[in-house]
Amino acid sequence: YWACCPFHGEKTASFSVSSSKQFYHCFGCQKSGNAVGFLMDYDHMEFVEAIESLAHSLGIEVPYEQGTAPAKPAQGLELMYQSMEQSSQYYEAQLKQTPEAIDYLKHRGISGQTAKTFAIGYAPPGWNNLGGDEKQLVETGMLVKKETGKPYDRFRHRLMFPIRDRRGRTIAFGGRVINPEDNPKYLNSPESPLFHKSDEIYGLYELKKAVTNIDRIFVTEGYMDVVALAEHGVKTAVATLGTAINNRQIESLFRVCKNLVFCFDGDAAGKKAAWRSLEECLASLKEGRLARFLFLPEGQDPDSYIGEFGSEAFDHQVDQASTLTEYLFETLLAECNIKTLEGRAQFLDRLRPYFMQIPLQSLKDQILAEVEQRTGQQIDSRMLRLLGEDKPVAATGKRMPEPHWTPTRLAINLLLKKPALAQSTGTHDELAESGIPGVDLLLKILDRIHDEPGISTQNLLDRFKGDDHEPHLYKLAAMEPPVEDDESLERMFADCLQSLRKQYIDHRQKQLITKLQSGEALSEAEKLEHKKLFTNHS
Repeated sequence: YWACCPFHGEKTASFSVSSSKQFYHCFGCQKSGNAVGFLMDYDHMEFVEAIESLAHSLGIEVPYEQGTAPAKPAQGLELMYQSMEQSSQYYEAQLKQTPEAIDYLKHRGISGQTAKTFAIGYAPPGWNNLGGDEKQLVETGMLVKKETGKPYDRFRHRLMFPIRDRRGRTIAFGGRVINPEDNPKYLNSPESPLFHKSDEIYGLYELKKAVTNIDRIFVTEGYMDVVALAEHGVKTAVATLGTAINNRQIESLFRVCKNLVFCFDGDAAGKKAAWRSLEECLASLKEGRLARFLFLPEGQDPDSYIGEFGSEAFDHQVDQASTLTEYLFETLLAECNIKTLEGRAQFLDRLRPYFMQIPLQSLKDQILAEVEQRTGQQIDSRMLRLLGEDKPVAATGKRMPEPHWTPTRLAINLLLKKPALAQSTGTHDELAESGIPGVDLLLKILDRIHDEPGISTQNLLDRFKGDDHEPHLYKLAAMEPPVEDDESLERMFADCLQSLRKQYIDHRQKQLITKLQSGEALSEAEKLEHKKLFTNHS
């Protein structure tokens, strides 16, 4: 099966899933693994949690060793999820019964449908409104428990914004005051077994649920920004959770869409947040990814701007957004006078740490060209050293290469397709001395299959987990061989081995002939070998 990769944005399917081999591989971003690994990578699950999730979906029970059944991961977490969902439903019901909260949302231009989409609710005044298991409510941070006294509700007289994970489960809340005199303005759930705010992004679940073809994602700083943009038809906005965005969050967003637009106020705080976002973006700038930076007029945020001027004016602002390199150059050049020799050296020195973090060579080449244009100096070896580059490297840019079959690569591919092919072969000790690229790996695979007759493709791949060859093997396993039927597979595998033997014989014969031509005498063993090779070759 082929599909667009869930780990990086793409328009042409390069994500291959093989039900027979029990693994997946993406030819674009090189992600690969089995069903357990997929849940660990995509849903950020731990190994045991992934096993339990798969078992639950299949209706089977996970066997545990005596005394090791994880009460908390299996039962405890599920109870916490249920408790959070009950709290969310309670807050939604309270919103419908509270005219003050409804009027506040209407005043902010938020419709009932948008409130429903984001499951916005209301936490009423009072200290003991939440029902449910006290232990679960304390562990999830919904109740505050002091050393003395009874636990009390953390959220009171606030609009409530559920924070949901990739699977739509409520894991935390953000609460916003209705009365401007109350403090703090925003209050988030504390860290809990369900919620790690540096890993989560508000609105990402709702975005993926609402939009199929995501052309860009707007990264904002607040829940109301996300909700207000959605109200005006911009349904691809997300927000950080009261902290500066980090690289893990940026990677998560880039896996959904390759085009990110960071939206900030034009004031000092907004520019500081934007620069931090730029720094966190650099290491994630791979082929096709684009980061832009939108600065709204000072005193405006996405919520207030789109509410006052509308979506058309907001789109116009987006068109004016700076690319990452434009923003990088504008900021650094504002600090340096590149008309002077000292200023140019200072500029290169400040550019260097950012330049070195970029993994994409084609982007580095563009930056070097921009440096030449801005400074009026041709890039030479001295300037490259200042930027931490010995020499420019040409970008490859090829995303999904056509298979290039050598006898070794094809033999490995066929073994991964049908490991039982190894059982029909004898020993290949002579190939160990051949020096042919890839033969060592081929022999390792043959030995592994001989040691474990009946091994499956996925189990065979698992035997090389953590090995330097692992990515290469997954890539080969995802390629379809030139033939499909068993008889053709066996014949082609035998032909590959025969071709490798012929290469070895030709190579060894040349070695012995070269020795004779140089005047050296062959040993008795070498004479016998030479005769045997000649006989086999003829």
